[in-house]
Amino acid sequence: MPQITLSRSQVETLVAFCDAAKSERFFIAKDHGAYVGYSTGSKPEQQCLYYFKGCNPATDADFYENARRGFGGDDFGERLSLTGLKEVLANEQCKSVRITVTARSIRIDGDA
Repeated sequence: MPQITLSRSQVETLVAFCDAAKSERFFIAKDHGAYVGYSTGSKPEQQCLYYFKGCNPATDADFYENARRGFGGDDFGERLSLTGLKEVLANEQCKSVRITVTARSIRIDGDA
């Protein structure tokens, strides 16, 4: 089951990026790699993306197979409410956020 751990700083950056774009949602996607984030366009400055381990096309030679192995063959995108991330950040003891993806659910947990 694929999971990604984001530092508190990364989550704060993602939430601020979404807030600046006036979006109450972020996404998890698998297309050209597998990642969480938000984007307002295709230019790097219009994106706030964090790739699952081994699934970044810019740095991982086997990104396609790694993403396929972890998420299956079909591309997808799931939009999620920022509320879960904001709730985790409300805990000042939270140092990181783990997002776990299964075939039936997406789970967000804060780590103190």
